[in-house]
Amino acid sequence: MERGSFGRVVVGSVVTTLALTGCQLKNGGEDLVNGKQQFVTNCAACHTLARAGASGVTGPNLDEAFRQSRADGMKDSTFAGIVEGQIAHPNRNAQVDPATGKELPLMKPGIVTGEDARDVAAYVASAVAEPGEDTGPLAAVGASKAEGTATEQGGTLDIPVAASGLAYKFADATATAGQVTVKSENPQPTQHDIAIEGNGVNEKGEVVTSGGVSQFSADLKPGTYTFFCSVPGHREGGMEGKLTVK
Repeated sequence: MERGSFGRVVVGSVVTTLALTGCQLKNGGEDLVNGKQQFVTNCAACHTLARAGASGVTGPNLDEAFRQSRADGMKDSTFAGIVEGQIAHPNRNAQVDPATGKELPLMKPGIVTGEDARDVAAYVASAVAEPGEDTGPLAAVGASKAEGTATEQGGTLDIPVAASGLAYKFADATATAGQVTVKSENPQPTQHDIAIEGNGVNEKGEVVTSGGVSQFSADLKPGTYTFFCSVPGHREGGMEGKLTVK
């Protein structure tokens, strides 16, 4: 989910509406495992939700947005009603990236629908601003984390995007000095690219989604570089790593 969804002002206004109408989403046996999976696939790149392993920064931090309401004793059913309402009718006010001055992408209405939307709402309601970690079947689902080292082979350095969340599959990378093609396949519906900077090099590939490959070629000298996603907010959310060229 992208910027413009669960801000504190939105939470306050929707809570007021729910209080006036008496409308709350009842627990109807929603599938929390599916809800978490849908959240990490469609929402984790833009929102922070600790129990889902989500660290997105282009949308509101859900834990912070609901923390005071949780402390005040608000029920999960009310949280779920707020979340489902925002999925169906997100805030459409344009937001600007303070670092670049560019407008950030708005959350699309109905990014998940039907039972999936209800499952997402139920999971977020159960997890938001809650300490600790998910247990049982929920523990097996979550945003991916970068691990290990990508190694250049035959002049190609492959650093794929992880299956979900703000992460590449690898935490760092190594390459041999010379002409190197850097490529990154993105399996997510969220847009990502691959970029590097350092030692006078500043290159990036195209932004891609859903199986697309972002790539470029550069002449790399020995030294240390940073690879990262240049989509606004993604690097800040943790989508970067160290590239060592020898």
